[in-house]
Amino acid sequence: MDRFILNTADSVLILIDVQTNLAAAMKKEIYQTTEKNINLLITACKTLGVPMIMTEQYRKGLGPTVKSLQDNLGPLFQPLEKLSFSCCANSAFQTSLEKLKKKYCLIAGIESHVCVLQTALDLVRQGYYVHVVSDAVCSRFRNDWQQTLDLLRQAGAVVSTTEIAVFQLLKEAGTADFKAISPLFKNRER
Repeated sequence: MDRFILNTADSVLILIDVQTNLAAAMKKEIYQTTEKNINLLITACKTLGVPMIMTEQYRKGLGPTVKSLQDNLGPLFQPLEKLSFSCCANSAFQTSLEKLKKKYCLIAGIESHVCVLQTALDLVRQGYYVHVVSDAVCSRFRNDWQQTLDLLRQAGAVVSTTEIAVFQLLKEAGTADFKAISPLFKNRER
């Protein structure tokens, strides 16, 4: 049961390859929702003190991280460049993750069926509790996205949503953190 329940003290947000050229290849409406949800996750994690690790896949070809994420992250924007599809095959990523000593990996990014999938599977294999945020990951084709979520469930990852993840991290209403974060969900798209 422990793997299903996120907490701020033991979680890390992993942002995978939300780059300009990849974003341009996605269906516009789906990508816009994904980007909004990733920014919501970033804002919530900054407020709650949850650390973040972000990657960029072959920046020369896929471009930099999209501007809205860079702006939201501000000085926290320190992407790790990689060539391997799985973030775990990158020594800088693996070192950063191990230094944090967190048990729960909350994952958002693109593309679901390539870098997100391979990273999540490697993290499950390494013994982490992996939460893939279904409305904060996307692929060019819906079938690839859906199959990824199905495969990850079978592999033992938890598939949730932005709202589920953030409210699990919040734990209770009435706090300063709740008052800062809950308005972000008022006009949220489906």
